[in-house]
Amino acid sequence: MMISSQILSIPPYLSTPWKNIHSLLAQIDAQKFKLIVILNNGVQVIIPNFDKPTIDSIFEAHARYGAAQETPSLPPGAIALPLNGHLDLMQGATQHNPALSDSAEIPKEILGKIASIAKVLGFEDSSQLPKAEPHCNCPYCQIARAFTGEEKAAKIEEVITDKDLQFRSWDIKQTAENLYQVTNPLDEKEQYSVFLGDPLGCTCGLKNCEHIRAVLNS
Repeated sequence: MMISSQILSIPPYLSTPWKNIHSLLAQIDAQKFKLIVILNNGVQVIIPNFDKPTIDSIFEAHARYGAAQETPSLPPGAIALPLNGHLDLMQGATQHNPALSDSAEIPKEILGKIASIAKVLGFEDSSQLPKAEPHCNCPYCQIARAFTGEEKAAKIEEVITDKDLQFRSWDIKQTAENLYQVTNPLDEKEQYSVFLGDPLGCTCGLKNCEHIRAVLNS
C-alpha cells in the first residue's frame, strides 16, 4: 500500500493518482473502517478492513493534495474558514443514494460541526437546504438532517390480520369434546360453559343464549 501526496495505491482494489479521485468517505464497519473512494467518473471503490491510523493517513494525504492545488482568490473582505478533515464526509454525499440507506450513523459530534459550518456560511433558510428521505440513512440524508435539524423517521410496520379486523364479543376455547369455555374479552371473570351435545345447554341457564350462538358461529 502506498499513500503519498500524489498517489493512492491499495492493491488489489485501487491504484490511481489523487487527481482521479473526487472524494473520500469513511464508515465504521464492526471494529474496522470501510473506505469508499469516489472517482471523477462516478465509480465507487469500496475497500474494507482499515484501522483508524491508516484512515487518518489517507485523509491527510488527500487534504495535502487538495491544499497544493490552485485555490480561487477570496473576494475583498471575505474570511477564509479552516475546514478540518471531517468535511471529507460531505464530499461524494452530493445526492441521495438508496444503495447506502443502511449506512452506519455518522458520529453526532461530526454532524454537529457540519451543521455549525452551514450556519456560518449563511444557510439559515431551511427551504434552501437539501431534503432528506425520512427512512434513509445514506451519508447525503444524514448530512441533510444535520443541516435542517430533522429527525430520522422510524420504520414502524404493523401487520394487521383479518382476525384483528373482526369484532369479538366473546373469546371461545374448547375444553373437552362438545364443551367450550366462553369468556367476555373485556371482563375475564365473566365466563360460561357451553355444551353442544345432547342436551344443548349453557351455564347461563338460557336455551337460546348468545353464548351458544357465539360457539356455533365460531
